[in-house]
Amino acid sequence: MTNKAVLDALNQIKTYCAADLLDKLNYAIKVIEKLDADGVENPLKTDFTQLKKENR
Repeated sequence: MTNKAVLDALNQIKTYCAADLLDKLNYAIKVIEKLDADGVENPLKTDFTQLKKENR
């Protein structure tokens, strides 16, 4: 599955999302967009332990 496919699905879900969950859904979308922009193609298989401490 690609980040684009996930983003497309999450954006479609926004149509049916309860209003009180919309902020959380938008947060998840921004996280996937940021990972994609940073070149993380498969977040579930990425070793994030190698990140520098100043990036945390």
